[in-house]
Order: sequence, then structure tokens, then C-alpha cells
Amino acid sequence: MMTQAHTRRYLKKVILITLALILILLVTSQAFARGVTAQIDHQDAEMGDIITLVVKTDFQTFDSPDFHSLDDQFEVLGSQRSSQIQIVNGNYQAYSRWDVRLTPKQAGDLVIPPFNVDGELSDPIVLHVSEAPKADPRELGSSFLESSVNITEPYVQQEVLFTLRFYHLGQFLNGNIRPPSFDHAITQNIRNQFNYQKRIGGKLYEVYEWTWAFYPQKSGAMTIPPQSFNGRIQYRGVLKLVQDKTQPIELNVQPQPDTYPAQSAWLPAKEVRLTEDWQTPNPIRVGDSITRTLTLQADGLLASQLPDFQFKEQAHFHIYPDQPHTNNQATENGMQSQKVEKLAIVPTEPGDIVLPELTLHWWNTEQNTLETITLPAKTLTVLPALTSQSNTFDTATLPETHETVSRETSTTDSTTWSVSWFSVLLLGLWLITLWYALKWRRALQNLPSEPTETANLKNDQAWSKSPEMDAVCDEGELDAKSLYRAVLAWQQQTSVENSERLLTDLQRLKAHLYHQEPLAPQTLTDICAEIKRLRSQAQSAPAKTGSGQKLEPIYPNES
Repeated sequence: MMTQAHTRRYLKKVILITLALILILLVTSQAFARGVTAQIDHQDAEMGDIITLVVKTDFQTFDSPDFHSLDDQFEVLGSQRSSQIQIVNGNYQAYSRWDVRLTPKQAGDLVIPPFNVDGELSDPIVLHVSEAPKADPRELGSSFLESSVNITEPYVQQEVLFTLRFYHLGQFLNGNIRPPSFDHAITQNIRNQFNYQKRIGGKLYEVYEWTWAFYPQKSGAMTIPPQSFNGRIQYRGVLKLVQDKTQPIELNVQPQPDTYPAQSAWLPAKEVRLTEDWQTPNPIRVGDSITRTLTLQADGLLASQLPDFQFKEQAHFHIYPDQPHTNNQATENGMQSQKVEKLAIVPTEPGDIVLPELTLHWWNTEQNTLETITLPAKTLTVLPALTSQSNTFDTATLPETHETVSRETSTTDSTTWSVSWFSVLLLGLWLITLWYALKWRRALQNLPSEPTETANLKNDQAWSKSPEMDAVCDEGELDAKSLYRAVLAWQQQTSVENSERLLTDLQRLKAHLYHQEPLAPQTLTDICAEIKRLRSQAQSAPAKTGSGQKLEPIYPNES
């Protein structure tokens, strides 16, 4: 028979070999998780802007993309390649990267084509290029400041993007700019000090750009005051003090259109999406909880501008809304917001219940039209509450959890689960390691151990103790839910056989918790008393011994 020390050394070798094989598979698997991505630093540009294109692989390669495909629409100013290998927390990652500086040759929607690297293709990118405003380079000087808005006649509460740009030649030393102030408007920072280069009149300017979104809260004339920038630059070896200022901007804020429904929340946005998700027990019975999740998303609005949904109580069910969860995300094109609201719907009577349709109106600021989203009405069939339970104490479900649910969404989505061969190999190696561990454990079980009488004494002591049960039953006023949990924990610990009296009382307790049936206060006291009697009876029962050195189990039929 193998000694304990020999078994441990043998198992240690097996584990080390297994870990080495897993590490090799992790390294070699990188060749099968290949991809190429391409991205640019901004999607909208003007003639003369210098764009930074980044092409990146998630694997190492000696190949290079063919950037000559850019020559038709762009002038490539230069490129740089870099490679890197990282091992972080055992995760191996190797990638190659190309940084390309380019400028558009023409205005319009220009397409950056896919790049092929070792047979892997990146996605194409569309760049929107507009004509640069006409300006005399002789009047611009070595630095200047400009401001602009994306719309001059917005609706009240519509998102307006205000952009401030500082241009300079030479080397920037220091400077500061104050955030703009907008009267009677809510302000949100979108982009802070975005840096790029722009060629104007043959001169290459360094550009610093800031963007804010603001939402006018009243209609009428609105003025954005001049903005100023103070700092220092060094140009052609000369230190210059910069004091640049913009021109004021005039806006005419439009009121809410008369055609907009008067009783609906005013939502001026670029796009609005409303979806719902259902979680229902199967089947649905009186007293069950049905969860309806509503997700409202908007482009060009803050989450604080999104409305709360109003629901009226119905005769056959109650509605309990949760606190909504909101989220704001700043993008290059403005704010994207989201509000998620969950509703618990509890049927009170059997039969068919009809949840009315939900209608949402919003104003499309891109098309200047009224839009309407409607979630259709939904009919659910509700069965009567269960009035009887089986004689088996069901420990799989607690009152506030429903493990078996069916999910239905307003849009059709499908999820395909796949298991790669790499995952199968890892699972196989893990099973081999587990098999050796069990074999080692069996070998250790043959070694001398503590006397069986002592072990059985410890099991009896653990069987008789139940601190949670004692704490619940000793309370002055018994709580049904707490007692239910304590009984569950006690049964899992002791594997006791229930008496007929205990089973009957437990059925009454479960009917009360699950289906709101009345429960006599004496039932909780009877459950505590019966469990105390069973524990006392088990402690005083003599242990049966078999022909061997081990005591027979307390319950011979238990495997």
C-alpha cells in the first residue's frame, strides 16, 4: 500500500504536469482568437484636419496592412508600428499596432476600407468631412480661438452642442480657459480638451477642442457670450502672450409645437427606443409575482429628462414599481441616456388579466416630426392559488424566490451557446486532476484514523445542536418566515425523519407563506415543540452497533 508521503509526492507531480499543459494551451490558443480592429480619433472632420487612424491586432504578426488603399481619398502623412507582449494574472496577450496620420483630400462621406492582416479583416469606417470655413491665413496669426453650435434654432429642452477650439502654431507652454455659462439652461460636459492637428492655408495648427451640451429651459432669444483664452506659446523662437476671444453666438429657442400631445411629457430627441422584458412563473397563479422591465433609451437627452411611467391599479391585480435606474453616457455626437424601471405585478383573482398598452410620444428633432412608440396590450391567464401541498417538505424553493420562470421580450433575440475545443480540453484536464485527487483521498482513508467511537460522538453532538433553531424558537413572538428558514437549515444538517404531526404543521406553514392562507399562531409553537421532542428522542436513543468496529447509522435506510 502507498504511504501518505509517497501519495502526496505523486499527486504533486500530476498537478504540476497538468498546470504546465494548461499554460501551453493558453499560449497556443492565441493563434485561434484572432481579430483586427481599426478606429479613428473623430468621426466628423473638416478639410485640413489631420486624422489619427489606429489599426490593431490581438495577435503577433510579421505582416503589415496595405495603406496604399487610402491614397484615393486621403493623404498619408506618416505611420508608426509597435508590438507588445503582456502576461497579466496568467493571461497571455500579444498584439501589433499601426498609428497612421492622414488628412482628407475631398469633402463628403469618405470610406476607410478594411485592412487585411494575416487573412483577418477589419471593419470599414465612414468619415464625414465638411468644407472648412473660408479664412485669410494672414489674419489668423499664430493663434486664434473660435466657437460654434450645431444648431441655432433649437426647441426648448433640446440638446445643443457648443464647441470651443483653440488653434496655435509653434509650441504651447501654458494657458487656461473657463467653462462657458449658459443662461436658463442645463449644462453637461461632453469632451474635455481633445487634441489634434489641422492644416489651414499651408500652415499646420495644433488644435485643442472642448465640447459641452446644454439644454435651454425657456423659449425666446438666447445669447452665448464671448469666450476667452489666456496663455503663452513659443513660435519661431519668440515667446508670445496669447489673449484670444470669440464672437458671441445668438440662438432663437423655439417653444414646444402646438401639434404635440398636451398630456404627454415633452421629449425632443434625435432617437428614442422603448422595449420591455417579462419574467413570469409557469403557470401563473394568484399571489405570484410577475416582473415587467421597461427600458427607455434616448439620443440627445439626459436621463433626468426621461419621463416616469404611470400605471393605475386594476381590479384583478396590483402593481408595485421599483425605483428606476438611470444612466448617462457622453459620446462625440451628444448624450445617450437610459432609464430602466421594473414593475412587480401580483394577480389577486384567477382568470384572464389584461395589461393595457403603453404609448409614448416624442419629437424627432432630426426630421422635425412627431413620433409614437406603442407597446401592445398583454393578456395573461391566472390559475387559482394552490390549496394543498404534497407530503414532502419542499426545500428547493423559498417564498421570495422563483427558480422556474419563462422569459418573453418585445423584440426577438436568439442566443447561441457554443463550446470550443479549447474549453473541452481544459475540462478534460480538470477531470483528470480530480480523478487523481480522489484516488489519493482513498489511499489516505486506509491510513490509521481516530477511533470510530469518537467520530460518531462528534456526529451526534453536531446532530443535536441547532443554534438557528434555538434562536428562532426562543423568541417571544415567533416569525413564520424565520421559522421556515430555521427548519430548512435544521433538516439539511440532521437528515431527520419527520413525524406525521410535524409534516402536517409544515404544510400549513408553507400554505401560509406561499398562498397567503390564514395560519393559527399556535402552529408555530407546535412546530418548535415537535422539533424539540424529536431532538430529545434522538439524543436518548441508544446507538446500534454492527459486527464490525463502526457504529451502525442512526437511519439504516439512508445511503
